[in-house]
Amino acid sequence: MKKIIAIVLILATLGSSLSAKVVVVLSGGGARGIAHIAILEALEEQGIPIDMVIGTSMGALVGGLYAAGYSPGELRTLMAETDLLGLFVHSPLTGNRRHDRPFSTSFEPTFSLGFSSEGIGDTPAILGDQRILELLGFLLSKYPNDIDFDQLPIPFRAVSTDVASAERVVHDRGSLVQAIRSSIAIPIVFSPFPTDDRRLLLDGGLVDNLPIALARDLGATYVIASDVNAEMVDDLSQLESLSAIAMQAVVLATRAKAITQYEQADLLYKIPLKQYNALDFIHWNEILKTGEETAAEMHEQLRALASLIEEEHPLQPHSADRLGRYVQMPPPMIKRVEVRDISTTPMKRPLEAKTFEHFVGKLLDWRTNRELNLLLRELRVVKGLSSLSYEMGEEGTLIILQRGFGKPLGEVFMGFSSDTGFSNALASSISWFRADAYLGATVEEFLGSPLTLKVSGQLGSKSDMRLGISYPYSFSQHGALDVDFSVGYLVGGLTALSAPTNANRSAPLDRVFTSLLGISLSIGDRLQVYLDGVYDFAFLHNQSYDPQHIYHGRLQSSLLYSTLLNHFSMQGIRLEVLNSIGFHRSMTWASRVSFVHKIPIGLNDSLRYDLAISMIREPYPLITSYADTGSLDGIPGYAPLSLHRDLAMVGIGWDHRLFEILGYPTFLRLIARGGIFDGYNPYAGVKASTDKVFDQLMWDLGFGVGVGLDAPIGEVSLSFGVTITGKMTFMIGIH
Repeated sequence: MKKIIAIVLILATLGSSLSAKVVVVLSGGGARGIAHIAILEALEEQGIPIDMVIGTSMGALVGGLYAAGYSPGELRTLMAETDLLGLFVHSPLTGNRRHDRPFSTSFEPTFSLGFSSEGIGDTPAILGDQRILELLGFLLSKYPNDIDFDQLPIPFRAVSTDVASAERVVHDRGSLVQAIRSSIAIPIVFSPFPTDDRRLLLDGGLVDNLPIALARDLGATYVIASDVNAEMVDDLSQLESLSAIAMQAVVLATRAKAITQYEQADLLYKIPLKQYNALDFIHWNEILKTGEETAAEMHEQLRALASLIEEEHPLQPHSADRLGRYVQMPPPMIKRVEVRDISTTPMKRPLEAKTFEHFVGKLLDWRTNRELNLLLRELRVVKGLSSLSYEMGEEGTLIILQRGFGKPLGEVFMGFSSDTGFSNALASSISWFRADAYLGATVEEFLGSPLTLKVSGQLGSKSDMRLGISYPYSFSQHGALDVDFSVGYLVGGLTALSAPTNANRSAPLDRVFTSLLGISLSIGDRLQVYLDGVYDFAFLHNQSYDPQHIYHGRLQSSLLYSTLLNHFSMQGIRLEVLNSIGFHRSMTWASRVSFVHKIPIGLNDSLRYDLAISMIREPYPLITSYADTGSLDGIPGYAPLSLHRDLAMVGIGWDHRLFEILGYPTFLRLIARGGIFDGYNPYAGVKASTDKVFDQLMWDLGFGVGVGLDAPIGEVSLSFGVTITGKMTFMIGIH
């Protein structure tokens, strides 16, 4: 039986090749390639029987979707409904937040650059392909990822370039998603894409941007070609971006070969699009209209060719609004899950298939696709991957494809946080502004040793310089243990009387020398445990403090377990625990616990509840000796740096995912949180009369509403809160 099936498939393939009389060739050109849709519409209107489509780069994307069964009208709708610019504005690599220790300030790195002996850069690209792979994965999910391209509604070929050998690669079977992704890999802009046989592939335009000769080699009697790079750029202002220069380099390198093939086409559309660059997807409608104008100008030539073709093939005109064959296919059922690592350098801790078990038994419709992609985006950040996408395999297998890059030996990074607003809950003002910039670098295997060197700095509300080394021990693929030593120097507003939210603050010239010796244990991607010995020597500028010199040594243990990436994550938990004991004139101590749980209810909503308790008896002048009632996770209505030694809070909330701006999600949040706290006022500048826990007990309940944007620069939020005691705060921040 298997032999009969094999013979039938071979004969079908041969029959398809022999009948490939009319071949459409679509060139590369980035966003310009959208104009190909208008050419396909013109061909369908005349009833041209297309026997094969060959595409390079964007021509492979448009041609591949058309060959898979999407009508030109459906491709138009896809352009209109897809945030095209949002597909191309994401970083090729996303890592975890920095300084993410329990109860510590953290920030999103807005810039990072890796380096090693092999070169500079974390990745071989400036743009990420996560959203492109998400889109293609769903648009082509009704076909298995190992298919003969001759078995598509229209036989299809995609062209890409082998990075190592510079050979032309013609994709005729396998994964449609991977064939198209390989063909659109513009050098520098997108990373080369790996194949199953361990090759790396780049944009097909490097070797054959208009493969008319290939069409002839495949037996074409008639070739209809569309070239969107027919005109050269003459406005030099268009070449002032890295992506534009990269695309122009591809055009220059392949233009001569494309022109030499012009004469082999029976009909050639040369679409004038020089005013648009490769990433001008925001102008997709104008590009499409230019394609329509070119098609109209070539109408008579097309009719003449149609008359010749009609002598051998009957013409089959189609309506522009027809329902494509792909849309009529039923969505696949997910029956099992498989995870594949397609990284050139294999990942040490790959994902497990059980992470996606709850998708088994579901139809891969739009809703399931949305749920799956949201999960993949979060896991991509947790794992620090370049991309985490999916394809459908044979017999209902959902194949998760993870790709990362080898970890560089060194890295430099920077980021910032800032907030400003108005509040009647401030100590001595109604408004505040604070901003901090963070920068740092790490170097592994420092001077040939196993040591990792760490340098970091902070500028803004305080200046902070730290130098540290760590000795790593990796005890398994699931964990690591580091011995850490660091020293630091801080200067700025380090006390309540010099705090940036205090309008009557004294000069921010407090100074602290700090040192740390500790052990940090990481288990998987979610659990970190720290055991540290810390010694601080502080000199306080404000002479009202007694004493002005603080010698404070302490031992502290802390734990962080988190499946929440940031404040906008729709599901997961975050547990923070910190305990310390030390000495400054007398015994000092601190005990803090915080817990947050977010529960998804549908695709775009989640409920949360949280609780926190802090009891701190450390040197009274320092801001670090207090819990903040007015932080993002504090009581709505309170301003930042509303400081208390003792604090217990509980809250509930609702988050709703709104819409995306350039591919980045926005959120609406409603929150209610109340708590009890001690009555001691750190802004009085004097030590509390007693160390009794929750002395002079006070309480309040706040209600808040806010909107947020999860952006590359961090979590951008705008919020308003009010309490039943009349405190109100409006705040805009980036964290």
